Amino acid sequence: MLRRYLLLGLCLTVGTLTSTAVAQRSNQLIAPSEANRFGLERAWFTRIQFDSARGRIAHVRQHVSSTYGYAVHEVISARGRTVITDRDLDRFGKPLGKDQAEQQANKLVQQLTRSGIEAEIKSQVLPEITIYVVSDSGVVQAIDGETGRTRWSTVIGNPRYPTDAPDANDDYVAIVNGATLYVLNQATGGIVWQRQTLGAPGAGPAVSDERVFVPMTGGTIEAYAVNDGRQPPWVFQSRGRAIVQPVIAGSGVAWPTDKGDLYVAEAKLTGIRYRLETKRPIVARPTALPPNRIVVVSTDGYVNCIHESSGGLVWRFSTGEPIVKPAVAIDDALFVVTDDDNLYRLNVDTGLEQWWAPRVREVVSATKSRVYCLGDTGRLVMFDLSTGGRVGELSTEQLDIRMVNYRTDRIFLGSSNGIIQCLREVDAEWPTIRSGGLEEKSDDAKKPAKEEEPAAADEPAPPADDPFGAFGTEPAAGASESPADPFADPFGSF
Repeated sequence: MLRRYLLLGLCLTVGTLTSTAVAQRSNQLIAPSEANRFGLERAWFTRIQFDSARGRIAHVRQHVSSTYGYAVHEVISARGRTVITDRDLDRFGKPLGKDQAEQQANKLVQQLTRSGIEAEIKSQVLPEITIYVVSDSGVVQAIDGETGRTRWSTVIGNPRYPTDAPDANDDYVAIVNGATLYVLNQATGGIVWQRQTLGAPGAGPAVSDERVFVPMTGGTIEAYAVNDGRQPPWVFQSRGRAIVQPVIAGSGVAWPTDKGDLYVAEAKLTGIRYRLETKRPIVARPTALPPNRIVVVSTDGYVNCIHESSGGLVWRFSTGEPIVKPAVAIDDALFVVTDDDNLYRLNVDTGLEQWWAPRVREVVSATKSRVYCLGDTGRLVMFDLSTGGRVGELSTEQLDIRMVNYRTDRIFLGSSNGIIQCLREVDAEWPTIRSGGLEEKSDDAKKPAKEEEPAAADEPAPPADDPFGAFGTEPAAGASESPADPFADPFGSF
């Protein structure tokens, strides 16, 4: 009898735990009916492969490849629509590939035509989109941004050490755990190389085609050859502490310091181009505006747009409130959220205010007609992209993970205990790919999978009388092949 009671109690306990886990997961997923009310649907969801009892999601980053992509063929006829991609599997379980996928699409059109049914093929090439999710215990997981399929999962470093935000190019992923820099193979997740940094890292790295730039709390930036960690790094010296992740902008790399300085250096050479001084600390990442501009925001409330190569002022806008989050560039709009939860939409070319909305904490994503934001109550708030009118609100209070997406029209939300989900508008089966944002390749970098007409470069702005008010542009310290002399002038020669 006692054994029966014990078994019954065990079954009840297991059932309770299972139902609790299911309920928790359902609370963390947006219901399809709720999403459909606002013209949205869930494209996919997945669970990150780590022990949620011992870790949490710390960082979510997206990379849109400019080299790797896949072809999509849509065969459209009176019978409907058939989609064939080069990622589809053949009867042997292997991907079709570019040629075979195209052959299958043409064969289907021929079959329909012989049956007296008119058919056409619409083809496009989409870039490879990867979501990198990093836990605070050192788990790095790569997820296909369109399907939610896990490509690989790797464990790095010591789970007791902090793991900073990753960055990637088309071939490598760089991430810092403690004082160790790891460079992973983008395709497999295997560790290509790892090494101790010279200083104490202050934030995550930035990755160009050739270098990995790691900011240090001592004010230096260590630049390692991305394909060979054995080479000694370049070392750039800056004033103050470098505790914000750098940004690759055009042919340069930009990073701020807690002294209110923005430094811009050559990404392929060892020289620093210039230094900009602001009145207050800069705590947000700079934003790259293609083809050759950078936007930097500061806790003094100013939004400054400068030329990436010269540092000359293009335009300036004052919010009157501290700004601690990066500006988000989406097409011809620049979104700025202040520390007082006010959202401004500015024109990227002129800096003129187009509309304003209150009670917004963060911009999440945008589509052709809407901008999606996190409201001050934790709900997903939708605004009309043109007018700023409030369209609606979606309950997302249980979701504490949001990825700012300036490269596509997808919405990525999740919970720190391991759930990630992707939302899209119901008529957006294929992603809209945008250029620009926090990072932008130089003109001589790899071309995107889908060729676009490059924008014409702006003419440098004419010199202005002290364009930054009480601060200006100065040349900064150069870089060296070895660590700077600790007893030398820490700010170099100006």
